Amino acid sequence: MLLRLLPALPALPQRRTSLRFLRQRALRRAGSHVPLRQALITLSGHTQVSSDNAIWNGIAQVMKEANANIEDATGTTVSSPQADAVAAARKCPRFVVNAFNTRIAPFAAGGHSQEDELAVAFLLKAVVREDKLSKMTDLFHSRFPGLVCTVTLGEAAVRRHLVPEVTGMIRLFGPDQVGQLARISEVLRSCRMTILNLYVTTGICDVETCEFVWREGGPLSENVITVAAIDRETFDEETFRLEVARASKEVGYEVTSIIMESEHQRAKQLARYYLMRKRFMTEWAKELDCSQNASAMWSI
Repeated sequence: MLLRLLPALPALPQRRTSLRFLRQRALRRAGSHVPLRQALITLSGHTQVSSDNAIWNGIAQVMKEANANIEDATGTTVSSPQADAVAAARKCPRFVVNAFNTRIAPFAAGGHSQEDELAVAFLLKAVVREDKLSKMTDLFHSRFPGLVCTVTLGEAAVRRHLVPEVTGMIRLFGPDQVGQLARISEVLRSCRMTILNLYVTTGICDVETCEFVWREGGPLSENVITVAAIDRETFDEETFRLEVARASKEVGYEVTSIIMESEHQRAKQLARYYLMRKRFMTEWAKELDCSQNASAMWSI
């Protein structure tokens, strides 16, 4: 006799698992309708050198627990010597917060760790659900009790197709002088451009190689500025280029380069900038060598 094997009926646990899956999917769909908000988050203060990497790890854990996404992040550190910290704090506090017409400074602790410290500052741009804002703020304050944390909310993060921004990169190179950035920022404001990122490098000229070498407080500086048009409809690229070139010459920059993101030959334009910088450095090295020789003759 041949027996036909009938398919087994689904077991009860499988049915329960299926119902649990449906509930989870319904909750996710409901959560997808919760409004999203943009937020600017800052962390600043003093921390031990060994804790520097731990800050980034802590930030990532907070964002994970708050179901938030980081869109942009940056951080920087400077050394914070501990010698005579208490005496120095009485004259110049190591950390001061000015907020809402109130000046806040930490108490000068009597004992300090023997480990070197860093002064740190971190800036995050994130997107977080409105119902998770309070949790995210509490997590930041509880995880970093020794740092000052601020959370500034922006407009609602709307998922829509955005018109591409008009962005570009400005490179300025030459002798470093006071007030240069102020003049450039005035021109950018008049052209309705905003600064997205600014990176400044100071250095010297290597007389042997005619290369720009980084040195803190050096006489030469290179400014790399990422800019974007506030309104692409009214942006006038020709006027923008002319005004920046004129202002950079006025404040002492010898080499100026403006490369828009829409250009097709950006690599060639960048190479041209470095060649112009090299030519300036060669002339600078010759003048420096001549001045050194003249000084040597006078000393003889």
